Amino acid sequence: MSTLQFNKLATLYPKKRAIITGAGSGLGLELTKLLLQDGWYILGVDLNTSRLQPLQTTSLSIHELNIIDRKEFKKCIDTFCKQQNGVDILFNNAGVGEGSLFQNYSLENWDWIIDINLKAVIAGTNYVLPYLLERKAGTIVTISSMAGIANLPKMSPYNVTKAAVISLSETLSHELSKTDIRVKCIMPTFFQSSVLQHSKGDSETLQSAQKVVSNAKLSSHEAAILILRNLHTKKETLLFPLSAYLFFYSRKFIPALYRFVIRKLLVK
Repeated sequence: MSTLQFNKLATLYPKKRAIITGAGSGLGLELTKLLLQDGWYILGVDLNTSRLQPLQTTSLSIHELNIIDRKEFKKCIDTFCKQQNGVDILFNNAGVGEGSLFQNYSLENWDWIIDINLKAVIAGTNYVLPYLLERKAGTIVTISSMAGIANLPKMSPYNVTKAAVISLSETLSHELSKTDIRVKCIMPTFFQSSVLQHSKGDSETLQSAQKVVSNAKLSSHEAAILILRNLHTKKETLLFPLSAYLFFYSRKFIPALYRFVIRKLLVK
């Protein structure tokens, strides 16, 4: 038998059952591949599952849907959890990046991004939590962003939704602290991902953002490994790469200088 890459996680959850939203591309796809290699049973949910199809085995249940469709979302989660007699980890990974001045972003677009980045996270957590509470154990992983703390200009839709996800994660951590259900909030800055593939914002802003994402040193594969290697710990937040720490601590300890630098460099 090959050596498990994430043996500490397997020790924590020997039945190896996980649900991953946004599993069809970027970080979600890499998480799916890595966990399958370690013998996990996966429910992979995405709007487009074409890149999941080549991975199809009896260990991978693929469900193509828009996660804002609550009825179908709940149905596929319930089906998987009943087939596997529970679930160990929920990865709230599905999400969209965005770039736009607040004044140029329509209310219809606000509804769209809130539905995906926030309400679907709330719904997925709501559907999975009863199965975790049965054993009083498991992990809820929310893929947020340092954007929810840094609040850079021309990113208000993304900033707001990710800030809400951070808040939800911390609240759940408190509420579930008397159980063995862990809530892990992932707050990266930039790594190579597909987060901007469905964006509806300003084309010039999105081009600049895509350049930053594409030129990031950390790949989705490397980010997935980093996350999985830290899931067994009780630490409730995970920041990466180094720039995430720079944003977090400069904003916290030298807020006036932080505001000055951001406005000097990023506000035209």
